Amino acid sequence: MLQALHVDSKAGFYFTQYCERSGNQLWENAIHFWFDLQQYHLLFYHDGLDPYRVQRQAQLLYSTYVCSDARCSVDVEEEVRRRVYACLTPPFEELFDAVEEYSLTLLMEPWTQLTTTDTLTHQGVCPLLYSPPRDAGYRLGSLLRHHVELQHFTSFLQHNKASVHLECWLDLEHFRRIPHKDTAVREDGSKLIKDKYLSRKYFFGPESPATREQQDDVMRLAGGWGRLLHERLCGPVLLEVQNIVRSHIESRWLPLFLATPAFTERQQPTVKVGLTLRSMKRTERWKQLEGTWMTSAGGILAFRQALLNPVTCHQFRRFVSLKGDFLENDVLFWLEVQRYKDLCHSHCDETVVQDKVSIIISCFIQSSIPPALQIDIPPEQAKNILEKRTELGPYIFREAQVQHTQTGY
Repeated sequence: MLQALHVDSKAGFYFTQYCERSGNQLWENAIHFWFDLQQYHLLFYHDGLDPYRVQRQAQLLYSTYVCSDARCSVDVEEEVRRRVYACLTPPFEELFDAVEEYSLTLLMEPWTQLTTTDTLTHQGVCPLLYSPPRDAGYRLGSLLRHHVELQHFTSFLQHNKASVHLECWLDLEHFRRIPHKDTAVREDGSKLIKDKYLSRKYFFGPESPATREQQDDVMRLAGGWGRLLHERLCGPVLLEVQNIVRSHIESRWLPLFLATPAFTERQQPTVKVGLTLRSMKRTERWKQLEGTWMTSAGGILAFRQALLNPVTCHQFRRFVSLKGDFLENDVLFWLEVQRYKDLCHSHCDETVVQDKVSIIISCFIQSSIPPALQIDIPPEQAKNILEKRTELGPYIFREAQVQHTQTGY
């Protein structure tokens, strides 16, 4: 299921649409949460982490999916809500791990239904889910359901001076949703649309998304210029214009957007983190020893949970201690950084937090016992931690811990 989730955007959000059309609100909320959570995780892998952006995204996820009155609640237990809320400031990558695990459990039911309902259907679905062409099934509706990509698409259109097409479609959609009993609101909306779009400035002008024949068809539906100018817009005219604009977006601008390197990069299922030669060799050794190499977000989630469990952590430490180098130190460093994060959330005195930072640095990064660097991170990364200790704030060990998570699991 995780493999399918990672490529679902390339398959036209096939599984997402299945959840949305199921009528089960929890399934729909869970899959939307999972996709939004992946965007949150990516913030921690960008060069130059932006604490403000991370904080804002964490609060948005919490208010949208987790809190008791969330509009798209995934219905987690109250204890999970309290834990997430307590750790919202500062937010770290694993903040929503418990919510993600619960959401994936919820999604197992629709996934099982989708893959077992009918054998013939299943055989047709699997290639679509696992090896789709880049823009298979990708339509404007897919973007509208995933606001992160919609923001990227909006920026793309603005850069190409074509944002008016999307603005027109959205304004028409908004107008269609205004209740008919709100006569005054609909009247104002009708005038706005006619002035802004159904004039020679746009739809009937040289930059129109419609062909000459389509413009004539719309004019006939409206009953001529006189009725178009002086009467409220009727449903058939609105629908026809909206369909023409949508077709123009999907045939001209959407393929260009899907072909951009930035879009392709965002669809990659894994995040690559730069590794030193030594850690790359060690990673290869782990692959051989374990016989499998997890590359999904679910694997990282399971690995973090294993390290936080005293029993499995002890077993893993014994395992890596037999392999030499600094493997066990890497595990100990990861655990100490987790304790440092807990201190940040405990709202204790700042002096205590800084003492913890000093201890971690003196044990693993600037040790009095040769070699000074006792963990496997690049020397320039260690230097950056020492030089920018004050500037990095609570995220001082972020890059180092992310690298160890990616390398270790």
